[in-house]
Amino acid sequence: MGIVPSLLVHRVAGLPSGFEELAADALADGQRLLEVLREDWESGAVRFDGAGEALFVAVAGGALVGIGGLTRDPYLADDRAGRVRRLYVRRASRRHGVGGALVGAIAAAAAAAGWPRLRVRAPAAAFAFYEARGFLRAVGETAASHVMVLDGPR
Repeated sequence: MGIVPSLLVHRVAGLPSGFEELAADALADGQRLLEVLREDWESGAVRFDGAGEALFVAVAGGALVGIGGLTRDPYLADDRAGRVRRLYVRRASRRHGVGGALVGAIAAAAAAAGWPRLRVRAPAAAFAFYEARGFLRAVGETAASHVMVLDGPR
C-alpha cells in the first residue's frame, strides 16, 4: 500500500471543485453519504463551520480523490468528542494512503480543538480500516462503532 503521488490534504470552506464526480463515484459504489453531505450543506444543517469543525479534501494530480469532515459529535450531550463525518475515497484511489491521510488530518484537527476523543459510526466493511489507524471498537458507546482516544480525560 503506497501513498498516491502528489497527494495533498487540506481544509476547505465549501464543497470543492470535483465534488460532483466524487459524489457520482460514491453513488456508483452504492454509497449515499456524499448526497447526504450535499443535502446537509445546502440546507445549512452541517457546514463544518462550528468551533473545531473542519472539512478536508484529498487531491492527487489535480483531481479530488477523497473527502472527510470533523464535527462536534451530535450524538453526545456534551462537547467532549469530535466525530468523523462523510469520509469517502474514490474507488480507484483506495488502498493508496488517501483515507489514512484524511483520517490523520481529521484526528489532528480534533486534538487541536481540544476534544479528548474522536468517534465514528463505520460500516462493518470499514472496521479494519479504522482499527488500523488507531481506533478501538466502541463498547457501551451510543451511536458509534469506533473511538480514538486523543488525550487523557479533562
